[in-house]
Amino acid sequence: MRKLIGLSLLVGLLSQSAFAIDHNNLDGGRPLRFDDAYSIAYGERAIEFGFGSSFLRRKSNLWDAKVEFKYGFAKNRDIGIAFEPRYGGGDNHFDAGDVELSYFEHVQREIDNAPALGYKIDIALPTGRGSEGVKGRFRGIVTKTVNQYDKLHLNLDVNVNGSRSSTERDVSFGAIVGYSKPLGYPTRFDQTLVAEFAVQQSDVRGEGWKGSVGLGLRQQMGVRSVFDIGVQSDVFSSRGGSKVPLRFVVGYSIGF
Repeated sequence: MRKLIGLSLLVGLLSQSAFAIDHNNLDGGRPLRFDDAYSIAYGERAIEFGFGSSFLRRKSNLWDAKVEFKYGFAKNRDIGIAFEPRYGGGDNHFDAGDVELSYFEHVQREIDNAPALGYKIDIALPTGRGSEGVKGRFRGIVTKTVNQYDKLHLNLDVNVNGSRSSTERDVSFGAIVGYSKPLGYPTRFDQTLVAEFAVQQSDVRGEGWKGSVGLGLRQQMGVRSVFDIGVQSDVFSSRGGSKVPLRFVVGYSIGF
């Protein structure tokens, strides 16, 4: 009888874990820009809410939000749809923003010295005010464990701009080096510290590259919920590109 009760409890715990959101599974924007190489679980659904405030020089603050629905439709693969409304940034008008579609695939798990690999494709439809042309991004993702529990992440981006504007680049590039560290592990495992350094080529012709740094924290709130908070700052910009001196981000993710 005791064995039967123990087995039932184990099955219950495993079924809960299978549909839990992991605070150590990192998604771009929650709270920093980089992704890790792992998809959400097969059959899992998640809604991720995010809110950000960018403090700009010589312009009013930009307030933006992101609501994304993700679904693990197959093993090691997920799809998503996101809405990104915003307000402010100079003209103080509300903008419903573009609708973004995404596809993510975890290609290889980490084995011995070989890192985990994945990629993500994002397609932004021109539904926002003043948006022109479909925009796309291909992101290659590498994740490698270091120091037993910590992880390094490398994201390489190719951005394709479908706008016909002569002032915008057709293709631009970017790279992010991310770092994640579980706090308190192995005695407890409910917080992950994240940090990043990113460089991004401007999509405006004549402007150069922009570099930024970020620091954030993901906190497990429950079996199916994670809270995140982060701060970012642009540290350099070449050839007259604009910079965001300070940006705050908070978010909340729920799995079901």
